[in-house]
Amino acid sequence: MEQKSRKGQNSHKTAYYAGAGLAIGAAIGMIFGLMLFENLALGSAIGAGVGLVIGAVIDAQGGLSK
Repeated sequence: MEQKSRKGQNSHKTAYYAGAGLAIGAAIGMIFGLMLFENLALGSAIGAGVGLVIGAVIDAQGGLSK
């Protein structure tokens, strides 16, 4: 997402990692859920929760490009 200033300052990009963490966490959770619990829904829910928390923490810290 690109934001431009009205005063002619440099524009900067802001990345949001919570959504990506949610998607990647759910996918990885599905794999581990099938291997460990033999339950796709349980693994997906656990993975999505963990991925969302990790992505939100990265967002709160200012992203990975600091």
